[in-house]
Amino acid sequence: MLMPLSIDMYLPSMPTIAEKFNVADSTVQLTISCYLLGFSLGQLLFGPLTDSYGRRKVLTFGLIIFIIAALCCGLAANINQLITARFFHGIAASATTIVINALMKDIYRDRDEFSKMMSFVMLISNIAPLLAPIIGGFILFWFDWQANFYVLSLMAIICLGLVTINIPETLAKSKRDKFSIIRILSNFIALFRHRQVFTYMMIGAFSGAGLFSFLSLGPFVYINLHGVASINFGYYFAINILVMIFMNTLNSRLVRRVGSIKMIQLGLLIQFVMTIGMAITSIFYLGFFFLVIFIAGYIGCISTIGGNCMAVILDCYSHIAGTASSLAGTIRFAVAGAIGVLLSTLVSTQTTTSVTNNLTEWLMVGSMVICNFLAVGLFLSVRNITRKKI
Repeated sequence: MLMPLSIDMYLPSMPTIAEKFNVADSTVQLTISCYLLGFSLGQLLFGPLTDSYGRRKVLTFGLIIFIIAALCCGLAANINQLITARFFHGIAASATTIVINALMKDIYRDRDEFSKMMSFVMLISNIAPLLAPIIGGFILFWFDWQANFYVLSLMAIICLGLVTINIPETLAKSKRDKFSIIRILSNFIALFRHRQVFTYMMIGAFSGAGLFSFLSLGPFVYINLHGVASINFGYYFAINILVMIFMNTLNSRLVRRVGSIKMIQLGLLIQFVMTIGMAITSIFYLGFFFLVIFIAGYIGCISTIGGNCMAVILDCYSHIAGTASSLAGTIRFAVAGAIGVLLSTLVSTQTTTSVTNNLTEWLMVGSMVICNFLAVGLFLSVRNITRKKI
């Protein structure tokens, strides 16, 4: 839960942070983009490490760094310090995600069984983004924005204790790869050269990037443009997560019957319909209600698409699950981070508040539409080959 909590809990505080540090909204958006950049780079490090030294050690080390980085975020005296701390915060958070994917693959080796069990993991982890903005809204109401990061640090301390007591090592020493830079680079090259695997990595990346377009600009669209109170933003965000929980439950029931590929196709189809709805809503000014519903439908499918893409990828490279998971995660969050930086740059070029607020919604919707179209195009290009070879 720590990764989504680290992003979603302080979303209601972003306008407040901009005001406290006397900086533009686009500058505060960089705290998310730099977090994602650190998260993507950290996976390149922790993925090979967990294949060489085991799951438990890497998870423990990552949690310790997470605790320190979260405290540094809360103690930041200016926006530059916060952005820097968030970069290292993202690096630390990457260890938890990488280890969970690899640990689950150690236990569940069948592709569809792995996908089913990952749906349950995602169902539980989705409680975090469901509650995070609501918690963050109350934290902002009773305390100040720094309290979000102190709470994250406390949660990570609790997790460290739980890991120490309850998580065994799932990767036997006989199955570990000797740490070698040459071997790691060779594995990364093999993953890049496998057309189907690399394409599914990009499908997951572009589908997920739409979520981070919302995370970067959504708080400003909802709060500044449509007048949602900061304390109420979490309830609107919760709609997205409720749809995601429904889709994950549906995936867990259907995936063993129809397979991972069909579930990816279903998720992309629903996202496509939602993007068309978002575009029509923005063009014809159909109202905030429809925008919220279509965004929820889009975001709700992301875990279904991402989880099944990961199942296909790890089915091909289960022997280097940590490395494969790390490359997929790096690509996903590098794409998301790059889009976040681009969006913040485009917003910062505007000089008036009214123009900026309207442009922010257009940029958010346009980015989500483009991300889905790219994901659908990639899926169509690889679908027939996948049926034959994977």
